[in-house]
Amino acid sequence: MSPDDRQIAKRLGRVVRKLRDEKEWSQITLAEKADLNFNYVGSIERGEKLASVATVARLGRALGASGAELMRRADL
Repeated sequence: MSPDDRQIAKRLGRVVRKLRDEKEWSQITLAEKADLNFNYVGSIERGEKLASVATVARLGRALGASGAELMRRADL
């Protein structure tokens, strides 16, 4: 992952974690609602993985926001 991609992944991960924490959900709960593997959700939150557009949309829907809203909150 390039340094720019790493920054994008970290910003998005912080937003996902913040919204999940606001709902008081575990990573497992979010993963189930987004139909993703909970290990993958953890990797996204830690900024280790750069989520695809489809994954951002799934996470957004699960969290009650659009994928675009997640990106906006991450200043992307």
